[in-house]
Amino acid sequence: MNTIRAVKISLAWISIAWTACYLAFGLIPGLGPMAMPYVLHMNVPMENIFTIGNFIVGLIVWNVVVAAGVGLAGLLSNIIKA
Repeated sequence: MNTIRAVKISLAWISIAWTACYLAFGLIPGLGPMAMPYVLHMNVPMENIFTIGNFIVGLIVWNVVVAAGVGLAGLLSNIIKA
């Protein structure tokens, strides 16, 4: 498994997915309050959470989480031989 390539592909994918979801929740009225109890399993107030800062922080956090997960999967794939 080419771990570096897999991480790059996953980072591109999560960046696209994060942007699409952020835009959908920000632009479609009522989608946030309707979906958040199911997405987060809790009620979250939806006032003023769609800012550039929140978008950038979320993008960074999700990229770090995905890179760590895919990197670990690649590492284990290279270490564990069947």
